[in-house]
Amino acid sequence: MNDLEERLRAALDARAETYGTAPDAYAETVSRARGTRRRRLALVPVAAAVAAVTAVAVFLGAGGGSGAGIATGAVEEPGPYRRSITENPPVGEPVTVRDPAENRPVIMWFSGGTAPGGLRFCDLVQQASGGTSGGCSKVPPAGHEHENAWRLDPFHSRWPRRPVELGYGAARPAVTRVEAVTGDGARIPGTVHRPGGAPLAVWTVSFPADAGVTRFEFLDGDGRVVQRIRRDAPMSPPELAKPPAGPAADMPGGLTARFYTDPERTVLWWRGGDVVGMNLIEPGHLLTDLGGKETPVDLRLHDGLWYGVARPGTARVALILRDGTSAGAVAVADPWGSGVALFSGTYRRPDPYLEGFQVVGYDAVGAEIWHDTVPAVTPIRPEPAPGASGTPGTSGAPEASRPAGSPQPTPSRR
Repeated sequence: MNDLEERLRAALDARAETYGTAPDAYAETVSRARGTRRRRLALVPVAAAVAAVTAVAVFLGAGGGSGAGIATGAVEEPGPYRRSITENPPVGEPVTVRDPAENRPVIMWFSGGTAPGGLRFCDLVQQASGGTSGGCSKVPPAGHEHENAWRLDPFHSRWPRRPVELGYGAARPAVTRVEAVTGDGARIPGTVHRPGGAPLAVWTVSFPADAGVTRFEFLDGDGRVVQRIRRDAPMSPPELAKPPAGPAADMPGGLTARFYTDPERTVLWWRGGDVVGMNLIEPGHLLTDLGGKETPVDLRLHDGLWYGVARPGTARVALILRDGTSAGAVAVADPWGSGVALFSGTYRRPDPYLEGFQVVGYDAVGAEIWHDTVPAVTPIRPEPAPGASGTPGTSGAPEASRPAGSPQPTPSRR
């Protein structure tokens, strides 16, 4: 995966327009996802983005797939957070927590004036592969004091779903506790953060995606519920409106690939009864980036699984990690005549994106026919920016400090 393309995408994502909750938010998210899941941003002549990013990635000793290691280095100026706070200067310290689904940071802060209608709640979210997205939402002005809490919900429409989800937002000082409540009454406690110098609090709560959370409840110091925010059930994606076209392909790692033609030609990867990933294989965009540049592979990698589609003629794929260890997968021609090879397998490293890796394709006689280098991802972090009034900071809350793979909150009843 080209490092410069990923960083260009991050630069453009950071400049995305602000957003709020809207009735068509899910449909818009799905529409955008169809473009972004073409995997990479083309090297388009965006002068500002190019000027902001310089990156170098070198793969050493990987000829023939032996893989001695990966050396990466990058100079990034400015980072995604600095670009975001330049446009939306913080009021008070930011709050940083970990998105348990991506094992990447989410940074939240307040921006704008404290006068009615002038304050905004902003966030910056990083994906496992390094891309970022974010925006700001207006805080309810004076006259809406009954709204003790509100939220941004960028993960509600994230699909395929992840095992653990993160809810977050802002709250007035009266709120001292937040809980996610399931349909059968189980409660999952969250955290109320009070960042230094900020005019309001930030709330966060992580919960199992299959827990059936239907609402968030906010309590004051006396234990009284001062507000409830409903959490609508995730909508079913359009691919599942009709049955798959053609036969299913059972693949290693307990995965099954199924082919859908409406609204676009898409491979959905199933594990048990859940969709875990997808590849867009529209003929006009087959194994190309957004600029039409050909790519050898469209890889998905998470939760110990790696899978995807590759260039025709690929008979075997190797995932080579930074320490030289590798995992191999046999590639097979797709049964739907789309002109791609399917592959899947498992890996043992906890988060290969943090170290960088390479994907190598071989033909039937074992000769390397392509390779794709993925440089190490640097997690975003708060950093000072010229003219910013905030001071970098992180939260000591459980969501921020809980290491990847640790047990998630267990629903309780009261």
